[in-house]
Amino acid sequence: MATSNIALEKAQAFLQIDNGDGSLYSHMVKLARALATEQPSNALAELELMSRNLKKGSFRGASAPDPELHFVADAAVEEKRQLWCSDSLKMMRPSDSTASQKVLGAVQNFMEDAAMFEWAGVGFGKQEAYHIALSLRKLASETESLGKLRLWGKILGIDGDYYVAEGSIEGLPPRGGKPALPGDPEYDVEPRGEGANTSTYWVSAGGAAPWVRLPSARASHIVAARKIKHLVKGDLGSPVYSTPWFPGKERHLLRAQIARITATCTLSVSGYYELDDSEEAIKGSLRMAEGALESFPAHDALATQDGWVHTAPALLSTGKCSWPNLDDLEEGTLPEETINAINAQKEGEPEKDMLAGIGADLEDFKPEDAEGSPAWNIKVYGDKGQYNFEGGAKSYRITAVRSLIWPGAITVAQGSRFANLYVGYGLKCASLVDPQKESGLPLAGASPFSSGNGGLPLAPEDVMEEPVDLEEQEEPQPPLQDDVSDGEDMEPADE
Repeated sequence: MATSNIALEKAQAFLQIDNGDGSLYSHMVKLARALATEQPSNALAELELMSRNLKKGSFRGASAPDPELHFVADAAVEEKRQLWCSDSLKMMRPSDSTASQKVLGAVQNFMEDAAMFEWAGVGFGKQEAYHIALSLRKLASETESLGKLRLWGKILGIDGDYYVAEGSIEGLPPRGGKPALPGDPEYDVEPRGEGANTSTYWVSAGGAAPWVRLPSARASHIVAARKIKHLVKGDLGSPVYSTPWFPGKERHLLRAQIARITATCTLSVSGYYELDDSEEAIKGSLRMAEGALESFPAHDALATQDGWVHTAPALLSTGKCSWPNLDDLEEGTLPEETINAINAQKEGEPEKDMLAGIGADLEDFKPEDAEGSPAWNIKVYGDKGQYNFEGGAKSYRITAVRSLIWPGAITVAQGSRFANLYVGYGLKCASLVDPQKESGLPLAGASPFSSGNGGLPLAPEDVMEEPVDLEEQEEPQPPLQDDVSDGEDMEPADE
């Protein structure tokens, strides 16, 4: 009997232990009183809820911390971040399957092109390349009558860069009326789809930024751009401070530089394109040759300059790609002096043929013992081995053709694919090209921002130099010799 009393006392002592929030015994007493007072219909089901409420009411510990407040250090930056995230989600969100699907133009697969450029040491990274591919697809969905679209390249600037997209607009009505003549305002701009305006260009700041369409290229802007060297700022509306004066804003200078680079550095493999001689085709337009993929040049042929040709109209000194057709003009339309001047220019500077080989570039700069043009550099990257498959032999090598006139312009080929890209400051540079053999003059329009042949030096010549040894000269009035005067006094005697 004594043992049972001791156990009961221990149990009562255990139930009355208080750790600061009350004891279990007092809690059970409160719970029993609450059940007797409220008399719920289902006491067993509400036992846990009533017990929890009683414990919260008798809690005597430290109070809970203040609720977390959302703090934004810079509201403007946070707003831009939210906008960028929203625009990025719009690009990656799949289209509504219930709505009518819009037929997009042929958008070049930049992800596959980026893999080729990465082997040649040119790339933007996989994440940025994916954003560019989505942005191009969004541009294609928002542009009416777009035939094809590709990433032309990236122009680096002082405060911001420009991503440049190149596309073609189909279904444009031809220019009506008589052709533009010298002296007319329209003569400065070639028709859309011809010459320097063969393609249309858009620029973007990158990421989810919108695409802005650039104006058409003007011949006067191209001629003026050849005389200045100017780094873009990243603002299309900013003025161009240069000497000589440039007649336009930064968007006009940017478009002129794109036209110059495109005319010089747009290449394709030999035999891939042919001239489109159909009646409805525009003069100078190209089409894929029949069986071009089956007759794609071999890797050894691509490693030489004979395997590459130009696929963009070349610019003349006038800033245009062709001379006016004077044979179709009525007599008396232009003065005789103007016609004679144009004919003289035609004879001195004929139009360059489309699909001309790159081996003929810079003939005046080619050394006597050199093979091919000094304007291009060709290098092979990657695995150069050849593997046999059921469909035939295959190689994964990458052939890259780089321009030495416009550093940053590159064309790569792998298998039966090739692509063009430009990443640079949009400046012409001749430091990689030797001067002319006979005259020793550098390449016209060379960049003064780099040293070497064709560019101004980055530092002045040395001020302190070794002095030149002076040549000794005879005395202009030598003294008389004694043998001449015989020792006599030559002074007259005093009278």
